[in-house]
Amino acid sequence: MIVKKNKQVNLPALAVSLALVAFGLIMTFVQDVARAPSHIQAYLTQVKKPERPDFSKYDLLLKTFAKDGRVDYKNLKNSPLLQAAMDEMARNSPDNFKSLDDTICYWINAHNLIAIKIVCDEYPVTAPLKLKREFVARLFVVGGKAQSAESIWTDWIHPKLVEKRKEKAVQADTIFLLCRAYLGYPEITDHAVTAETLRADVERNADKFIHSPSNFDYKPGEHVFAISRFFQFYRDVFGQGFEDPWAFALYYYDKADKVPFEPRLAKIFIQNFNWSINDISH
Repeated sequence: MIVKKNKQVNLPALAVSLALVAFGLIMTFVQDVARAPSHIQAYLTQVKKPERPDFSKYDLLLKTFAKDGRVDYKNLKNSPLLQAAMDEMARNSPDNFKSLDDTICYWINAHNLIAIKIVCDEYPVTAPLKLKREFVARLFVVGGKAQSAESIWTDWIHPKLVEKRKEKAVQADTIFLLCRAYLGYPEITDHAVTAETLRADVERNADKFIHSPSNFDYKPGEHVFAISRFFQFYRDVFGQGFEDPWAFALYYYDKADKVPFEPRLAKIFIQNFNWSINDISH
């Protein structure tokens, strides 16, 4: 006769598991409650659907408070222009845009404005890395919908940069207009990006970023080929049309092919990424 033994239940382990599940549910509930006002605001927002973006308030904000890639957060924090720009973004939807350039400019401006708003709300910023959570968790009304900086990147900007169909794709170097208020990222422009300024803005930002010694270090004679971790963060974007991010960076660094290329160099990322805020007072 075979006697089946009852398996003993590990009560402490079960208690810990249940506690973790309960904690997860509570945190989800708390996050949903915290986000509820943004969803309500989005629902109540009267939305316009123009055929082209309108970021005139944001443009004035940048022309007033941004210079040489840095922002005067101290004075912007209390300026009515900040809320005016946020309201403008909330009311204007991209649903009727005809141009792909207009669409990508809308989302880039929205993303960068949200980054500026987050810094202003936390200013003076004592722990810059903690803002990374705000880019993911905080919601703002964009075109009548609740969005975070991260959801704008994930849902609206990134797909256009890696799109395989040319008629629906945006050039990969457009990523050099993406600013998250950190000095290690590309500079914030001193004006709102438009379809008319898009390519000039991209080329200026890309050229300045890649020709900065803190972002690009190519010394074949010394067996050095290092690039910013920004290329690592968005590696799939920089792989569009190039073997790898290093090939992308070298192309933009030396479009005239004047620098000798040494393919056997060890390719590395520069580890010292600058997480300081792009504050004009620093």
